Amino acid sequence: MCVRCDNTITNPLCNFCLAKRMSASLSEFNPKLAGLIHGFKVEGETKCISCGKKTGLCANCFSQDVYEFLTEKDPQAARSFLKHFDYGLRKEITNLF
Repeated sequence: MCVRCDNTITNPLCNFCLAKRMSASLSEFNPKLAGLIHGFKVEGETKCISCGKKTGLCANCFSQDVYEFLTEKDPQAARSFLKHFDYGLRKEITNLF
């Protein structure tokens, strides 16, 4: 279960692995901004399928945090980010408005 939203973690990637992928993708668009995306330790019971570390934060919650950060810094980069790392964010963002 995700410590933030209490949903089942269905995409078992830790935020360190997600941050690496997100940073690599954004580096083509905005290298400076890409360097600011980092993972952080979140205790949990779900094992990351990439690195094997345990995590407690779902991909959706981490992606939402990164998306909000990008929206503040570079809205165009945020739109590009959604194309690659949606994890249900478009649906949630649409429901907010």
